Amino acid sequence: MTNAGPDAATQEKAALRERFAAYRARLSEAERARRSARAVERLRALPEIQSARTGHCYWPQDGEIDTRPFVKDFHAGGGVVALPVVTSFEPGAPAMTARRYTGDASLRENRWGLAEPAGDAPVVPPEALDAVVVPAFGAGKNGHRVGHGRGFYDAFLADVDAPAVGLVYDACLVEHAPAAPHDVPMDALVTERRTVRVA
Repeated sequence: MTNAGPDAATQEKAALRERFAAYRARLSEAERARRSARAVERLRALPEIQSARTGHCYWPQDGEIDTRPFVKDFHAGGGVVALPVVTSFEPGAPAMTARRYTGDASLRENRWGLAEPAGDAPVVPPEALDAVVVPAFGAGKNGHRVGHGRGFYDAFLADVDAPAVGLVYDACLVEHAPAAPHDVPMDALVTERRTVRVA
């Protein structure tokens, strides 16, 4: 199936984003924690995660699958964990880099209230990453994500050769997600119920 045009993809993604956000909002805190724990357990089992020494992950917001136990365990086990830091909020020119996580005390809040490493944390270059774990409202089995629509991750992933893994709730995994030309597909998708390898 060919990619949808930018306008069509944007409209389709907006509709899916609304649907997936509504699903998240319906989850109780206990249910979100239970589903997150199962998804993270599946994430840990991936060969590309088990062999990684330097990994990029995210700090959860807005009901995303909670990766904090994974981040802390990876760090405690001697691995290098990079978290995203937004460096440009300019419309049409999104940019973020990866900085090293050294513990919760070193995190600061950005303009959206999202925790990220402080500006003096060491930068982890894209070529150093062994795997990248990416958040999403939802995704299609074709590997494309439905994110916040700001383009930060697509711009970041364009320079990364490491395998990318999307974490989504199973109810937010659909057969096909629309894609614009600049969108970067995932190599695998992990939910609390299954792992999908993208062809």
